[in-house]
Amino acid sequence: MMTAGLTRAAGPALRNGLATATRSRFRAFLVGTGITALVQSSSAVTVASIGFANAGLAGFADLVWVIYGTSLGNTMTGWIVALMGARFSIGALALPLLGLGMIARMAARRSDRITGAGEAIAGFGAFFLGIGTLQGAFAELTPQILGLTEGLSGQPWQRAAFVAIGFGLTLLTQSSSATIALLLSAVAGGALGFEPAAAMVIGASVGTTSTAVFAALGATSAAKRVAASHVGFNLITGLIAWLLLPWLGALCRFLAGGNPVPALAIFHSLIMLIGALAMIPLTPWLIRLLSRRFRAAETRADLPHYIDDTLSAVPDLALRALALEIARLLGESFALAQERLRAAPVDEAAHAALARLGQEVRGRLEAVGRHQLPPEAVEAMSDGIRLLIYLDDLARELRDLAEPPPPPVAALAPTSFALLELAAKEACSLLPDAAALGHLEGQVAESRNAYEAIKTLLLTATARGELPFAVSEAALTHARGLWDLAVLGVKMNRIFLPWFGREEISGRSRPAG
Repeated sequence: MMTAGLTRAAGPALRNGLATATRSRFRAFLVGTGITALVQSSSAVTVASIGFANAGLAGFADLVWVIYGTSLGNTMTGWIVALMGARFSIGALALPLLGLGMIARMAARRSDRITGAGEAIAGFGAFFLGIGTLQGAFAELTPQILGLTEGLSGQPWQRAAFVAIGFGLTLLTQSSSATIALLLSAVAGGALGFEPAAAMVIGASVGTTSTAVFAALGATSAAKRVAASHVGFNLITGLIAWLLLPWLGALCRFLAGGNPVPALAIFHSLIMLIGALAMIPLTPWLIRLLSRRFRAAETRADLPHYIDDTLSAVPDLALRALALEIARLLGESFALAQERLRAAPVDEAAHAALARLGQEVRGRLEAVGRHQLPPEAVEAMSDGIRLLIYLDDLARELRDLAEPPPPPVAALAPTSFALLELAAKEACSLLPDAAALGHLEGQVAESRNAYEAIKTLLLTATARGELPFAVSEAALTHARGLWDLAVLGVKMNRIFLPWFGREEISGRSRPAG
């Protein structure tokens, strides 16, 4: 609730914040830290970063430091619990926040931002209620946890066992924030010592990458690279923290004046800062390594290159990625049209691959449409659906296109046939701007007259007995197919150009090709 509400309340601010992050490495780290601290979820920012990469708004190398920053921003949960929960029962805040949040959510249904803010406030209330429940539960579970701790003490694999427990808890809850809150409650109640809790924090930091890994399964190559960078950073940071745990633990306890609760919060933040410093020399190597991986999806025509399930959570980015995917689908379909216009046979395998890709795009459009969208986005979505329908029409027209007439028949109206072919070829290509569209519309209007001239000549020749009926009919069918392709191409380009002109999905530039 906190993540979804704050993401809705932020609106385009989340996208704009990530856009500014790509200008420098230090800024990217700060933006990743700040946004994660705000929405209380590194997974949300990681998914948004995956969406940025998918939507072509930022390169993988630009987003790596945003991902590093999310790990530091995720430590804010520990500070909230340590600074507030240690002084009074944090559960006392739960019901007032839940009530205020739900009242705001119901009272402002027409304002997406206020509704989102209300949902986020209610989410904080539920979060505090959970922490209060944990505090009460651990007061009763203290003997059992102390027994587990004592049973592991002195064992050579003691530290590894606690790291594994922290990893397992985060894997089950899919939230390192929940695990950290649980550990802080256990430490505050005396059920868990500082060093075992610190080892479990290391495990939780590695375990939080599981959300990104699950999100990247079956996703685009860009998504897999971003998720892998998240895993790489947390593994390296965890290894450093593992090796330095005794010294870092002593430093954190000293800084916290011996109080284990804030000491644990300090430890969590400190290891993330150390990990970020360690990644300064290692990041170029990591970027090169991951840039060479996960290329299988990029070589298949039937798999999406820009869209995946992760984008549904951020509609602004999803629309941009959908625009890129539809542009790719349109470009590939036009390439098949150009081959067919050169009298090539129908490529059934290529048509089948594009049909599967079209189904994937339809599914993503439906997923995005389930979210509350502004009117401009709804208009863009309807245009995308219309383009997909036209692409199905294009595939049918290419399959049904008759063979070109033999030279003697074409010689009856050579100029008209040439004009029709030129109009079809020009229309079946991505136009660069409105001026090119205006020129094409003029060409297609002239080709209409050319088609009528061909029809008159062929029908007259057939009526005089100069042409067999079957030959005349085949030539007319071919001419009609060229005319239909030209008209269809104009319709698609007429939608395509404004689609990429919309600011909310256009980004910085239109994709090539």
